[in-house]
Amino acid sequence: MSYFLPAARPEMPSPAEVFARLCSLDEHRHIVEAEARIEFLMRTHEEVKGGRRVLGTVFRPDVQGRLRDVFQWLLEDKFMLAEGDNPIDYLIVLDADFWLEADDRAREILVYHEICHLQPAFDKMGAQRFDRDTGLPVLTLQNHDVEEFSAVVRRYG
Repeated sequence: MSYFLPAARPEMPSPAEVFARLCSLDEHRHIVEAEARIEFLMRTHEEVKGGRRVLGTVFRPDVQGRLRDVFQWLLEDKFMLAEGDNPIDYLIVLDADFWLEADDRAREILVYHEICHLQPAFDKMGAQRFDRDTGLPVLTLQNHDVEEFSAVVRRYG
């Protein structure tokens, strides 16, 4: 298995550029308000789940226990985080072959789909949750509401 950081190319936008553009949309305002740090990795091996090719996955890059500091050090090194930088809140892993072969619209749909997984968190009473230390909104990973997110279908068909 192999992964790499997406490189900037003049002929195509990076996932981070597509993400930044999509965060200007009202339906993703909560990501900006939460000041979530999102990073991207490209995956070179094909991943299949339920007989279907997986084009992207969102992870919370968090390890508990004794390896927590080692894992954080690896993330800081790989993503060149400076001391004092916010830790990575979510890591989006994309299929590199798909990204290279896709047109700009398909890339945008993929990133849009993956960030639809990031939704505001609510408590048991239905009130939006906020971080105790920062006061910022808390995000949670959301499963698909249908086979595809209804928001993706509304926007792209």
